Amino acid sequence: MSVRPLVFAAALLGLTSPLAAKTLAYEDNKLNFRSCSGTNVSARWVGADIALSEPGRSPSDPAPSAEFMTWAGACATFAWGADIGALVITEGGKPQPSQIVRFVSWDGSRWAAARTGAGFFLVRIADKDAADPAANMKAAGAWLSKNNTLGVPAADILAEALQAGDQAAN
Repeated sequence: MSVRPLVFAAALLGLTSPLAAKTLAYEDNKLNFRSCSGTNVSARWVGADIALSEPGRSPSDPAPSAEFMTWAGACATFAWGADIGALVITEGGKPQPSQIVRFVSWDGSRWAAARTGAGFFLVRIADKDAADPAANMKAAGAWLSKNNTLGVPAADILAEALQAGDQAAN
């Protein structure tokens, strides 16, 4: 009888931090984000290319890159740089290699993702109304590093990039 309240209390301890309460991380075969025009799209890898789809529509033919809305609301593209084994983020005509893409999700919240081969490993960084989402990157990276109990390699890459404050163009 007394074990149940202790387990419940221990579970609540993890929710005392605002970041821990809102941090969500998972692996998925797609990335749901806002395009530069504000449309909700999903991206899936097809080899080194990306197929996009909108809700209720068939995927597009794969293309080498996809446009997305950055945390600051600017337009950028991401692509896979097979020769460097990293994402290539292009904003303002300047391509930069990065282990992560920082994007705006369908609900306006800010997320970061790393490629996992056929999919993505994602972590929620901030709500849509956050004044400075980048301020949460290091804490989210530390949380992800601590909670990657299955040892997912892409989660480790994402956690390391977040803790380092990966400042690629997006």
